[in-house]
Amino acid sequence: MSFKKFSALRLQEPEIQFYVGKHISPRRIVTYKPFSYRDLLNEEIHVKLLADAETCDLGIQLVNHLINGCSVANESIRPFSEIFGAKIVFHKDNDVAKISSENLLVKLEETLDILRSEASRGIAIIALKDIPSDIYANIKVKTLSEHPKSTRAQFIKKETIENNINSGGYVYLLLNIATAIYAKVGGIPWKLSRSIFPVKGLILGISFSKKCTKKSDKEVIYYGAVQILDEHGEHLYTEIKMFTASPKELETKGLFVPYDKLKDILINTIKQHGKIPQIIIHKSAPIVDDEIKAVREVVKEYSSDEYPIFYIFAHIKTNTIYRAYDPSASDYSIRRGLMLLRSSKSSNWIQHILFTTGRLYKLASERDKLGTPKPLEIAVDTNMSDMSKLPNYIGEPVLALTKLDWNTTDPEVRKPITITYSRKAAQIAPRILSSQLPDLKVADIRSLM
Repeated sequence: MSFKKFSALRLQEPEIQFYVGKHISPRRIVTYKPFSYRDLLNEEIHVKLLADAETCDLGIQLVNHLINGCSVANESIRPFSEIFGAKIVFHKDNDVAKISSENLLVKLEETLDILRSEASRGIAIIALKDIPSDIYANIKVKTLSEHPKSTRAQFIKKETIENNINSGGYVYLLLNIATAIYAKVGGIPWKLSRSIFPVKGLILGISFSKKCTKKSDKEVIYYGAVQILDEHGEHLYTEIKMFTASPKELETKGLFVPYDKLKDILINTIKQHGKIPQIIIHKSAPIVDDEIKAVREVVKEYSSDEYPIFYIFAHIKTNTIYRAYDPSASDYSIRRGLMLLRSSKSSNWIQHILFTTGRLYKLASERDKLGTPKPLEIAVDTNMSDMSKLPNYIGEPVLALTKLDWNTTDPEVRKPITITYSRKAAQIAPRILSSQLPDLKVADIRSLM
């Protein structure tokens, strides 16, 4: 048996900024209040519930628990208004509609129109025994393209409620839903407490989906060249694009962004935002030579001795075989933020292994969660000359960007939002894009939540 040597680095856990303080756990929103607490104070959020017959009573109970708070299994959550400042408006007799998968889209359209006419901020909660993927995608497309940014939908499955309702996990489920609702109507639950870069920079996230076309020998590739983020991790805009590729190209290159399209994305970004000393690209699929060529040419064109541009192009691989254990913990779980660097290259890329799940606190004796933390594997191409700083420049942005998913308050989020939301954009792309509409720009990340 051969052994591979790794060097280890401990990354600092990123802090997030709330209204009255900073903390490393999103769940501290309960006491520290959301970042935009003052902006939405006493605002009304109108809620409508769309539910099938089997889930309706559970859905009503859940909404009432959001409004009034609840206690279960020694865990409790305060009323929504006490945490978030805004008030949920919901009347069981008028705001509940029983639906089926057959009439869901029609009912949702009617409900969103009503919310849009009667309130500046509204949410349609959709509670079903089963949520088919095509229904989910169609609803995302509808709320993305046809309704104002403060009127959106929130899904919940009957099984999810039932699995948690008699345990302490139900309190965290309520907190997750409450936080997502607050974000979807325009609130900001939290931000990073400091910028990701020491200098101005941009981050791009790219993920893919593909579809075979029956009338040709080519496949349509959709990619969300998404998450154009600033140095604070704040969303600037999302681009959803498509192109066609032959089976031979896909066989040799895998999922890729064509050379000319990647150049256009980078050039347009630089023209729009001016001189950018640092660019980070997170890609869900392996990096190909044409992509490296495009990045290097753009960097060369816009760099100068006075204003150099540094780039890090990273393949974020989520399906990994590596595991790590800490004998000092009673359950052998490692702490989040452990980064391992191969002592030598095993391929063309500089490779790192980053644990974004694991114990959050140094003094915790165990993780308080089942399962072994599963890391990300990060393969990198870069033009940075000081390789001693590279692990921090790779790992810190990834770790920080796991903290910006407002769909959950779980302190352990495995994937950065650059991958999570670019993938969501790519998955709904086949229902939006066509040869007549080959790309779409999304101005608000909340539309992809």
